[in-house]
Amino acid sequence: MKNKFRWLILLLVSAPTPLFAEVSLKDLIKVSKENNPRCVEYYNYAGQVYCSTKALSTGAIDVDVLTDEKQDILFDSRTWRAAWGKKTDAVVTIEYIPAEGKIMEWRELVTSQFIPGIQDSITPIDFANSVIENLQNSGLSPKITFHQKTPEQVIFEFSIASPENLKQDELQKITKGKDGFYVLHYVIKETDMGDEIRNQWLQNLKDSQIKPAGNEAPHTDKD
Repeated sequence: MKNKFRWLILLLVSAPTPLFAEVSLKDLIKVSKENNPRCVEYYNYAGQVYCSTKALSTGAIDVDVLTDEKQDILFDSRTWRAAWGKKTDAVVTIEYIPAEGKIMEWRELVTSQFIPGIQDSITPIDFANSVIENLQNSGLSPKITFHQKTPEQVIFEFSIASPENLKQDELQKITKGKDGFYVLHYVIKETDMGDEIRNQWLQNLKDSQIKPAGNEAPHTDKD
C-alpha cells in the first residue's frame, strides 16, 4: 500500500512529456449524450465538455475520458484540457492543464484519480497521512494544512519551498466512495498560491462530485 502512495506522489512531481499547442473553441465540438462524436481530445470550458475529432496536439492520452473519468470536476473560467492519462488495475489517473499550456512546462495542474477497492482497508485521513509521510521520507519538509476532516472526506494542503525544482503548493481532496477512493488535486508551482487562488480552488474541489454509477459521460449543462 505504501508503495502505491509513493507512486502517486512521484506522479505529481514528474510530468509527462508531450507538448500541446494553443486551441480555439471554434475548432471544437460541444459534447452531449445525444451528440457523441468520435472524439480524439477533450477540453473543459465554463463547465461544458468539448472535443476535437482530430489531433490538435502531438501527444496521446491513454484513457477514454468519457468513460474513465469518474468525477464531475468544477474548473475555473479558463479552458482546460485532458492532457495525460493512464489506466491500470490499481489506479486511473487523468491530468488536466490550461488549454494553452505545455505539459513539460506546466504551472498549474488538476489531477483526477480513482483508486478502486481500498475503501474498506484505509480511511481518507490514513491516506492523507501516508501522502504526508511519503513526502517527509523523501527528504522534503512540507507545510501541512488540513481544511476539512470527516470520516468520508479529507481536504488538505501541502506546500514545498525547496528544492527549487520541486517548489509547489497543492490542494488535495480524498473522498471515500462505495467502490474505492476518489482523489482530486489542484497544484501550482508556487510556494504559496495565495488566498484568492486557494479560496477559489477549495470551493472548486468541494463542488466537484463523484459521478453517479452508470453515468460516466461528462455533464454538458451547468445549472
